[in-house]
Amino acid sequence: MTRRARSADWDYGELSARVYELDKPAGRSLGGDVEFYTRRLGAVTGEILEPAVGTGRMLVPLLRHGLRVTGYDTSEHMLRICRDNLAAAGLEADVFIGDMTAYTKPGVYEAILVPTGSIVLVPDRDAAVRALRCMHESLRPGGRLFVDVPPPRLLTGPGALRHWQDGDSELLILQTMHVDLDEVNQRVVRWLRYELWREGRLVETQLQNSPMLCFGAQEFRMLLREAGFTDVAVYGDYDEDAELAADASIWTFEAVRA
Repeated sequence: MTRRARSADWDYGELSARVYELDKPAGRSLGGDVEFYTRRLGAVTGEILEPAVGTGRMLVPLLRHGLRVTGYDTSEHMLRICRDNLAAAGLEADVFIGDMTAYTKPGVYEAILVPTGSIVLVPDRDAAVRALRCMHESLRPGGRLFVDVPPPRLLTGPGALRHWQDGDSELLILQTMHVDLDEVNQRVVRWLRYELWREGRLVETQLQNSPMLCFGAQEFRMLLREAGFTDVAVYGDYDEDAELAADASIWTFEAVRA
């Protein structure tokens, strides 16, 4: 059994990367996010960056639409699967190890997107502001940042036991345990237990500490402005035409580097 170091709380181990790919394979749209980002980025001709690129779920369809996208992730396990997915699709992209709280490439990108709520996996609010400032610095003037943020769901009960068949002989199981709620720092601290079964025998277990920050919509607007962004818009459930509703399952913030 392995436990990740505190400094890599938002990294993914080998089993968690495999589960992510089985649950969210490359190209799969979650609630319409692939279609949303394809529309919003359709006119972009310059470089696009995807921090926390993972296994390429969003990267692959964007590349298929002719967009120039690169990405990074803290997990080599995720990137290994991402490169395999790119090769299987006959696509090429530069994907590399990187941390959104530190990576900068000043004035290079026309757009940056952080889908699927990955921003909430950074350690704390200071780290979130650092990440937003790094992305602000990496954008061209007039460049746009897109960030998905899940609305706060301060639940501490255990999640459902989930499983995926991988090939003929392997079964992966994930149990999510919401074990603590930090009201002061607005974090849900989760323990994720991954198991790999082969031919009816448990062969590997990994235990992952995975805290998630919680942001209010107005709070995240202020964080974007604190990082230097202007013209902040918010969409609910990938609908550009509807007003932001309290019952939305995901908020997407779009902001501009002035």
